Amino acid sequence: MKLSLAQILLLVGAGLGLVNLFMGLAPAASGGGISQSLYEVGVGWLPVLFFIGGLLAITGLLPKGTSLGVVPAVVVLGAVLGHLFSFSAIPSGGSTGVGFIMILVFGIVELAALVVSYLFEVGILKPPAPNPYGHQPPGMYPPSGQFPAQQPGPFPPQGPPGQQTTFAPQQGQFGQPQQPPPGTPPGGYPQQQG
Repeated sequence: MKLSLAQILLLVGAGLGLVNLFMGLAPAASGGGISQSLYEVGVGWLPVLFFIGGLLAITGLLPKGTSLGVVPAVVVLGAVLGHLFSFSAIPSGGSTGVGFIMILVFGIVELAALVVSYLFEVGILKPPAPNPYGHQPPGMYPPSGQFPAQQPGPFPPQGPPGQQTTFAPQQGQFGQPQQPPPGTPPGGYPQQQG
């Protein structure tokens, strides 16, 4: 089963929702020498809201499941805004811990993945066209794998592929037919006597 870009983004959003659920256990605030998680500070509903948004996102990936459209992104947006406003829940004289910041970062990335997935779903954004040449950029090599015969050299080839390029004047150029010197065999060089 090949997943589309929108489905991959839904999976990313759901995975980040799960990560945020467990990041709620990380030290989120410290004050008076005590480190507390988001669940202990009183805003434990925020990681759970990120997780619910991720769960709602994957319902469209289930067999016979229907996509909920923008609903997962709206739920995660509410969690991101709630998390931003929860700075006031940190005890006075305390500071934010790594868990608090990481949940905010992962939440913003989760929100972005869900919004972009929704934009792909409704057709506002178009997924990139598949490359018919595999992973190499087009125009680098012919698709058949056959290379035209070209002579190596410092000058770019001129004329159709396979035609030899010459730089010396040919017989009949410049208005005067050139005659070979006497004693020259056809197509050869004059014979030296010695």
